Amino acid sequence: MNDKNTSVEETVSKYLRQNPDFLEKRPALLKYLELNHASGPAISLIERQVQFLRQENEALEQQHNQLIQVAADNEKLMHRLHQLTLELMSMGDLPSFFDRLSKALLTEFKADILNITLFDLKIEAGPKTPLFHVRRDDPELQQFQDTLEKGHSVCGRLNRNKRDFLFAARSQWVQSMVLVPMGKDGMMAIGSSDPARFYPGMGTLFLDLLADIVTSRLALEAPQKQRKSA
Repeated sequence: MNDKNTSVEETVSKYLRQNPDFLEKRPALLKYLELNHASGPAISLIERQVQFLRQENEALEQQHNQLIQVAADNEKLMHRLHQLTLELMSMGDLPSFFDRLSKALLTEFKADILNITLFDLKIEAGPKTPLFHVRRDDPELQQFQDTLEKGHSVCGRLNRNKRDFLFAARSQWVQSMVLVPMGKDGMMAIGSSDPARFYPGMGTLFLDLLADIVTSRLALEAPQKQRKSA
């Protein structure tokens, strides 16, 4: 189809949209229209309109159902976050806090490996809690700078250098992961051997809110240390 034919079709299409009663005023033109149907002979214009409206309605209904499902999933998400927040805030000390956080992350996200890295803060958590300390000025952190500055979680597959830094010898089988910045306090990395477990574009609201909870808990610790040293 050349540009001239395309231009004519666009002009006719625009005119008919602006004048929906055109064929009603000129019914004789209907006999020249050909509207083929998948099942065989030609169908009437009304039948074609009904068919189109039915398909449009089905699409809208599907979209509506998807929105309902998203709302239901978000409600469950907020309920789980609320329960976890109450549990975490009930922990009397930071080691217990991070022990519970570590267990929740691995369970909630069906993950295989976890890294919680804190900057300039050393905490002795339980032996099964992957809690690490790295100085904020460590050159190795430069490779994460872009993600840390974004301030929100990033999902997908990181390069080998980043995975080696986060997961050491076990990095070779980490096929997908999510990196969660925690402001100036640190970052969390959750890894999986499933390439499709964490993918670019997936929702990270739960993790971003959880990161806020961690930073808030750490902020509470500073005044307590100041009172003890006074």
